[in-house]
Amino acid sequence: MRNLGSGKWIAIIITVVGLIVLCVNQFYVHVMAKPWSHEQEALEIAQKQANLTSLTRTYQSVWNDKSIYWVVQGQNNQQQEVMVWVKFNKDGTPVQGANGVHVEKTAGTINVQQAEQLVQTDLPGAEVVRAVPGSYNGKYAWQVFSKSGDHYYYVFYNFRDGTKLGGPMELPNTLSGN
Repeated sequence: MRNLGSGKWIAIIITVVGLIVLCVNQFYVHVMAKPWSHEQEALEIAQKQANLTSLTRTYQSVWNDKSIYWVVQGQNNQQQEVMVWVKFNKDGTPVQGANGVHVEKTAGTINVQQAEQLVQTDLPGAEVVRAVPGSYNGKYAWQVFSKSGDHYYYVFYNFRDGTKLGGPMELPNTLSGN
């Protein structure tokens, strides 16, 4: 067997690492294709239904199979900040009809920072992990996921006025069957 020079080994290693990175990237793109297409579909629906002229952010909120939303934050053609809830079925298709889209002007409503502060009333000292606009029992809400001590909780606050809709709901510490 011939001895390859160090330059050839470096080239082989770089090629192998490059192929691994390419494969991981392609796998990621494949796995994320469906969520990205749902998000894109929600953006198009929100732009059309709410006359959005600019987009600020999108959120995905899933509470159960009847509460699956992509929420689009942006500005409409009247320069008003709005949130648009686009509801999806569990098969990934947008809900059609009157319950499929809800548009809410954000002026006078509770924003994400206020929702995060409301958690301190219910769970003093809790760390907010994530807060997203969503739905709880048919009402548009802030879904706040937080950690207090060794426990995780969900609390829901009305999007309009911040009244508590549900929670704190403690999640199990472990997934074991014991």
